[in-house]
Amino acid sequence: MPTFPQRLLTRLEYVPTEGQHKAIDALSRLLATEKDRAALVLKGYAGTGKTTLVGALVKVLAEARKPVVLLAPTGRAAKVLSAYAGASASTIHRRIYRTSGDADGGYGGISVAPNKEQHALFVVDEASMIGKGGGGAFDRDLLADLFQHVFSSPGNKLLLIGDPAQLPPVGSDHSPALEVKDLADQGLLAGSIELTDVVRQAEASGILVNATALRGTLASMPLTEQAGFGTVPVPEEEKIIPQFITGFDDVVRVEGYDLQDALEEAYARHGDEEVCLICRSNKRAYQYSQQVRARIHAFEEELETNDRLMVVKNNYFWAARENGPRSFGLIANGEQVTVQRVHGTEERYGLRFADLTIVWWDGREDRELEVKVILDVLASEGPALAGARMRQLSQDVLAGLVARTKAERFRLFKQDPYANALQVKYAYAVTCHKAQGGQWKSVFVDQGYVTEEMIDREYVRWLYTAVTRASEKLYLLNFHPRFFGEGEE
Repeated sequence: MPTFPQRLLTRLEYVPTEGQHKAIDALSRLLATEKDRAALVLKGYAGTGKTTLVGALVKVLAEARKPVVLLAPTGRAAKVLSAYAGASASTIHRRIYRTSGDADGGYGGISVAPNKEQHALFVVDEASMIGKGGGGAFDRDLLADLFQHVFSSPGNKLLLIGDPAQLPPVGSDHSPALEVKDLADQGLLAGSIELTDVVRQAEASGILVNATALRGTLASMPLTEQAGFGTVPVPEEEKIIPQFITGFDDVVRVEGYDLQDALEEAYARHGDEEVCLICRSNKRAYQYSQQVRARIHAFEEELETNDRLMVVKNNYFWAARENGPRSFGLIANGEQVTVQRVHGTEERYGLRFADLTIVWWDGREDRELEVKVILDVLASEGPALAGARMRQLSQDVLAGLVARTKAERFRLFKQDPYANALQVKYAYAVTCHKAQGGQWKSVFVDQGYVTEEMIDREYVRWLYTAVTRASEKLYLLNFHPRFFGEGEE
């Protein structure tokens, strides 16, 4: 009978790289170990065959009737994982959390859900995105909760997959889910394997060739001493400007005056949900989104049927409201929704609100929800409603509630649709952090305002992450000639 490595090699259907051979051995050791809280970090750059290897792994385990649970940080990332693994995948939040109800039928706290799987392999893709804190209204340690859920049943193993060249979680200088030391600090027995050799199949892809070149640039850039969340500037003579490699059918250089034609071509070829424009700021994303809405979709109103929106702050109120207080359905930061109907708009508490019917993929299926959104967030230059303005909204809502006790007032506040209104932006153009974990067939990457002094390791990581969101066609928008080796002209 073939061994596990032999079955996996057969499934690959091509000669694996040396790194893939080592990864297969590491996976075999992970699956064979009887030690508790065993984990493996599989790092892989774009084009190194990471997704092919994981897809083969899932198929081999399915054939052997071994339980596998596929997870990813966002809905779009879960869809990508499901597509290349050939099996159902869920968001991490959907899998590991549940909401508890209180005695009055209100919405209680969030807790880690029980795990009924035993001796299963949990596969978590896009792990570079996972931080230690949830932030905002969802202030939990996602990484610790994930470990608690996975290892609460005997015999379970954990495979964390990620690209170390991508952007780390917001507010962090590294990705804790990809670092063995961070995992050991949480009591895991973890190993790590890294794929660096580009597979032969990737050599014909201009997208992957350029991603590899950017990774090489990142590796050659001098490490600078960290100063808070910034870095000490690199001396001018040590500056390295990333160079794009042209001459591929799937990489197109676009100037602003050609953007209209390029967008029309991309939308005609791939459809509305498979085109995304990635830029440096929320202000720029709003401007580009309005351009797409007006020129591609002929939208005239602020929100219209079939508008695509992106949630910019975690919200579990609306999904739980529909299914009852003991359900869990976090609509997570970064998830995309589609407007089905606009029922009306109103002004209240100094803000503008709209009542919508949206379609939202909850990690398992598309669901239709009735929600209230804050319209002011659409054009705001911040990532979401400013903290001070959010606190003012909460105070205004509380002031208008009629209750006999503090407990009743708090319960009414937790059930108030204005205090819990969904915060959204247009999804046609987004910042790179919001795009991370997703993949689109056509991706436009806008250089944005970047001086030579601003081209540092962080910018190259941003560029690498943006470029690798494209699966079939990459448009390089408004990049200076120096990125193509054409000097200062």
